[in-house]
Amino acid sequence: MLLIHIAIVYYNESMNDVQQKITELESKGWTLAALADELGNHWTSLSKWKAGDRSPANARSVLRSMDSLLKRKRIPKRKRYETK
Repeated sequence: MLLIHIAIVYYNESMNDVQQKITELESKGWTLAALADELGNHWTSLSKWKAGDRSPANARSVLRSMDSLLKRKRIPKRKRYETK
C-alpha cells in the first residue's frame, strides 16, 4: 500500500513539474509543436501533458530536456509551426 502511495505522489509531482515547464516555455515564445519537435514527441502528447491528462513515461529526461530548452537564446520561428 505504501508503494502505491509513493508512486501516486511521484506521478503527481512529475506531472505538475512537466505542466509548469511547458507553461514557462510557452511564456518564452515556444509553441507546443516546436516543443514536440525538440522532444521527439507529437504535439498532441504535449497538449495532454499540459492538460494533465497524461504524463510522459520518461518524465525525468523530458524535464531535463525542457530545462535545456529554457536556457536557449534562440526559439524556433513561430511561422514554421503555424497551420494555414
